[in-house]
Amino acid sequence: MQERRKYVRLNIPLEVNYTLADKVSQQLKSVTKNVSPNGARFTIEGQLPKGATLDITIKIPTNPTPIPIKAKVVWSKKETEQEKDIYDVGFEFTQIPEESKSVFFQYLCNLMYDQLKKFD
Repeated sequence: MQERRKYVRLNIPLEVNYTLADKVSQQLKSVTKNVSPNGARFTIEGQLPKGATLDITIKIPTNPTPIPIKAKVVWSKKETEQEKDIYDVGFEFTQIPEESKSVFFQYLCNLMYDQLKKFD
């Protein structure tokens, strides 16, 4: 099976707040399972259709202000062990404000570098 991802995913738990683009008043919370410069995976309650757009903020430990990101659903899979309507969802980042990109990407690069040092 050929890997289709452009970037390495980092298995890090980061706090996420998200809203559906058309339901701004209902802000929900989750925690990432993995993150890359291009997307993230986290668990949500309820199913979202492929292509649905979300407004996300991701809190990173090195920055006092959460990073605002626009994202779209790439895939969704129901977690079978759960009684509730819980889904594992993959998101592609579609827009990160220019002023936040360097902070976000620097954080991810530092994590990747730290992981590589463990192999030395």
